Amino acid sequence: MTFCEEDPKLFDRDLESTKEFLRTMAAFQAFYAPLHGYICVFLCLFGFSSNFIHVIVLTRQSMRGSAVNSIMTAVALCDMGTMASYLIYICHFVLKGKSPHNCSNGLTYLSMSFLLFHMFLSITLHTTTLWLAVAMAFLRRMTLHTTTLHSQWQRSRLATKISLIVFFVVMLFSLPTLLVHRIVEYEADVWRPKPSCMEFYPANYTETIYTLAIAPTAMHNGCRWFKANLWLTGTLFKVIPCILLIILISSLLLKLKNAEQKRRLLLLNGGVGNDTNKRITSDKTTVMLLAILAVFLFTEFPQGILSILSAVYTNDVHNMIYFMLGDVLDLLSLVNSSVNFVLYCLMSSRYRHTFCTTILPVTWLRCSGLRSQTQPNVALFTNTDFPSRMNNVEVCLTPDGRRSFRSSPAFRTVREPLIAQARLPLSARASRG
Repeated sequence: MTFCEEDPKLFDRDLESTKEFLRTMAAFQAFYAPLHGYICVFLCLFGFSSNFIHVIVLTRQSMRGSAVNSIMTAVALCDMGTMASYLIYICHFVLKGKSPHNCSNGLTYLSMSFLLFHMFLSITLHTTTLWLAVAMAFLRRMTLHTTTLHSQWQRSRLATKISLIVFFVVMLFSLPTLLVHRIVEYEADVWRPKPSCMEFYPANYTETIYTLAIAPTAMHNGCRWFKANLWLTGTLFKVIPCILLIILISSLLLKLKNAEQKRRLLLLNGGVGNDTNKRITSDKTTVMLLAILAVFLFTEFPQGILSILSAVYTNDVHNMIYFMLGDVLDLLSLVNSSVNFVLYCLMSSRYRHTFCTTILPVTWLRCSGLRSQTQPNVALFTNTDFPSRMNNVEVCLTPDGRRSFRSSPAFRTVREPLIAQARLPLSARASRG
């Protein structure tokens, strides 16, 4: 199929190596295509349910104060939309369309309208998650750069504003995708009922088939507007955020390396204290974030390179690569949208505790002894966080999300002997003095 006239060639079809490459790609596509629909249905169901749980856990009172968790909530909501849309697409166009028992026309005008909407929605939501990953890395880097414990970059409200701005800007830049495509009647063929379905239709019954095509205005002047949309998709939606991720990931790794060197010096000098423990907790958060960002980079950067190649070699890339590897690219996107919940569960004990106490039944927790074994999350606030009457007080977050207050162990070691001494008779205190 020729999209653009006088388009440059990426492959020389007369070369034997090109023919072998195309044969290999065709063999892989023939092997994987029958499995693709079922794999995607599983990933969509798992991804939608896991992201739904992800949103519930991250919006608990003990979790939603973090800027990273707020952005991860927005990412999970976008992934839920992507999964829901793709599940409808895969069931209608892949599983139902290829089923021998299907007795309806799956290429109606309404179906094509949904396909166009699905294309726009999936691009918008998936690109939003990629730019939100960049925002997460940036906020984490700025948090590590500041010396104050409660940095402005950790504020959940700031993360929410960033998420909304990213979504609306990406949606605005995704509109050209709708403009360069249109729904047209497929004149080369019509839909006819299968022999097993003839009893449900009159004799010689046919229906019109519709398809998506590139708008004529986008094809003028050597596909100028169509290629411009491909350049936009490849650079702004894929390559630029991936390059920013590489830079920010490298910066975070360097920060981790420097923190590890400082920690070793503290251990050698015997200066291990609360600051070291806080730094260890911070490093664990950074490592978990790096794992999430690495998944984004691994799944999105190859698609960005292909998008740019498609903008230059439109005919060859669409006919020889996208046609063969389009299912694999969709699979990578679905894996990316499904993996965050798993990474959080594997790498964050606080997340696992919140997940267990929020999602799992109370009776199961009692039987397993998890509630009694799991310690509440404790945060020690200094006199700069509360009024003076709250000095040296620990705020404990109980499993059900409520707060309880108690004096800190360090304060009790000083306070309790004084109280005990105050209760002794005067003679006893004199003898002890």
